[in-house]
Amino acid sequence: MKIKEIILVILSLTTTGIYAQTPVDTTLTLSNIDILGRQLTGLSGSEIKRLQVENNLTSQTNTTAEALHQLPSVITDIEGAVYFRGSDRTTLLLNGIPYGLLEENSGDVLIQLPALFFNQLSVATYPPINLVPEGDAGIINLSPARKNPLRSPLQLTLGAGYNDRYNAGAMLNLTPGKFNITGKYDYRREYRKRSFEKTTTDNTGVAEMRNNASARPDIHTADLNVDYLLSDNDIMSVYGLYHLTDYSRYGGINNKKLTPAGEVMNHVIRHRYNDQRQQAYAAEARWLHRFSNPADQLKIVFNYNNFTYDEGNHYKNQRPETDIILAEDSMYITQEKKNFYLSADFLKVWNNGWKLRAGYTGRVKKENYITESKNKSEEVWITNAGNYDNFLFNRYTNQLYAGVEKEVNAFTLEAGVQLEHTLQEIKTDYSYLQNPGKEEFDIDNNYFHVFPRFRVGYQPNEVSRWVLSYVQRANRPYGSSLNSYINTSDATYIIQGNPDLKDELIHAFELGYLWKIPVATITPALYLRHKVNRIMDIYLPEEVWQKQNVGNSTSYGAEVTASWRPVHSLLFNLSGDVYRDQIDGQQIGYGEKKSLVCADIKGSINLSITSATEIQVDGFYLSDQLTPQGKIKHRSCVNAGISQYFMQKKLRANFSINNIFNELEETTIIKTPTQEILQVRNRDARVTWLTLTYLL
Repeated sequence: MKIKEIILVILSLTTTGIYAQTPVDTTLTLSNIDILGRQLTGLSGSEIKRLQVENNLTSQTNTTAEALHQLPSVITDIEGAVYFRGSDRTTLLLNGIPYGLLEENSGDVLIQLPALFFNQLSVATYPPINLVPEGDAGIINLSPARKNPLRSPLQLTLGAGYNDRYNAGAMLNLTPGKFNITGKYDYRREYRKRSFEKTTTDNTGVAEMRNNASARPDIHTADLNVDYLLSDNDIMSVYGLYHLTDYSRYGGINNKKLTPAGEVMNHVIRHRYNDQRQQAYAAEARWLHRFSNPADQLKIVFNYNNFTYDEGNHYKNQRPETDIILAEDSMYITQEKKNFYLSADFLKVWNNGWKLRAGYTGRVKKENYITESKNKSEEVWITNAGNYDNFLFNRYTNQLYAGVEKEVNAFTLEAGVQLEHTLQEIKTDYSYLQNPGKEEFDIDNNYFHVFPRFRVGYQPNEVSRWVLSYVQRANRPYGSSLNSYINTSDATYIIQGNPDLKDELIHAFELGYLWKIPVATITPALYLRHKVNRIMDIYLPEEVWQKQNVGNSTSYGAEVTASWRPVHSLLFNLSGDVYRDQIDGQQIGYGEKKSLVCADIKGSINLSITSATEIQVDGFYLSDQLTPQGKIKHRSCVNAGISQYFMQKKLRANFSINNIFNELEETTIIKTPTQEILQVRNRDARVTWLTLTYLL
């Protein structure tokens, strides 16, 4: 094989990670680090866990949110929000780059985005130094499939699920001349049914809220990646992505107020007719240059991604006893996020075992949030000047980083630092309606952060390895979290931003171990995270939710991931995470810090009945989770899938059923000095799918 062909193959495989910016498990020198086979489940890695989605029978036919459940210590809640080791601020990246699509609206995206669109999902607690130093417990990276010489040039997928669910997709995989071309398109029609119940008890009586909503969104996702071999040492690439979610839904919110004696004081149904459209696109260019020493390289990446969110609401308040419409109003919300990303990453390797990685990362975020409301009076719609919002948020971040690594006998030593300057601008403009009750204000903040990191690895023999690491990271407020406007579009979750929010800083320590023999692998870890200015959602007496800094706290725990293959056709996987979470409630009216021991346990069994038939059963159990004012009660889920190959494995049929026992209902208990609240959320999560995949 020619040198240029070797380079082309190496760089086109996403598992190499350096070119695709996927986190790489650089600390392992063991051979054959995959803990599972090519088909069964597809989970691999030690410090960085990776899931090959197309090889997972229960999640490949469903959404990205379901697929993420297969990663150790990762869960998603009823609305798709991601938690890793108990943290709800795990940074989501797409090919190693932050996207507006995957920020505060990520849950709504993940519960609809087809899992098969991504070739690989990975989670890392100690990401490479060139990736953003954000995320409490670490990062999760979504990697769309790139060119792979082992794949078919054309793959077609057609699926159908219970209750009017459909999926169709295609993936192109070509290498004409010096080009690598990978393109994908996926259409999904999903069914979303939600139920919400909230009971609030205080000295005035009991308030009950009941809501049922349903929708069938249409989701279109497409991307295209083109690599071009300029020379034996240079590759240029362009990448584009497009995503659209569009749907209408109805929700009837039944509000009832009872006296302490149980008599009805007030009863109103608030009808909500809601249209939503979420659209995202991205354009990216990359250049990778290898020097005379093939291990030395320079990589430059530029990415622009745009996310827009448009929502229209029409409300009717109805007296159920008489069917009389008491009032009508409307609310229109427009959000736009523009993200610019530029990085230059240099890697130098010396023959004496030293490695240097240094570079620059620049990011610009420009966001705009507009809300307009109207009330209907005597058949005339009148602008509600007191419920108007125009919020602008800009953040400019420049980062320099450098890290060195050295191998000394059985030890691997690594140390580095990320130096970062951030300028943040906030502007709220109410002058559009000349509202005298509001005034313009501007906030400019300058931040300078130093993020140190180190790691020590020790490999005493061929089957085991120890790793001790420390890394400092940050959780930065989203732009919407800094907006003081009260968003009442969803009466079940009224939110108000907090312009005084500070960055949350995290000091994370971890001691990990790998033990591997031909039939089994075990990777236990102990970890500790100390959080300064922890950001959490607080329920205020005004019945709104607001993110606040709740002081400093420390969480620590133990995680273990294990696999056992007693025979070639049978595989057992088990992972568990037990941790003590702590929240400082003194800043929100409590006299002491709160703590709770929490657990997340999951496992799977994979069986190859024949060379063409595979079965997978998996599930998880999540214990009670701590909140600043109460807890979220335990929940669990069991899934099953079966895959059958036909036509010499050109055609594959996959049948799956998720949430077999319907145990995903989410119950939250809130206790404040003046109120007790019981909140129950559920969705139509017992889903069956049949998917056919054909390889040309």
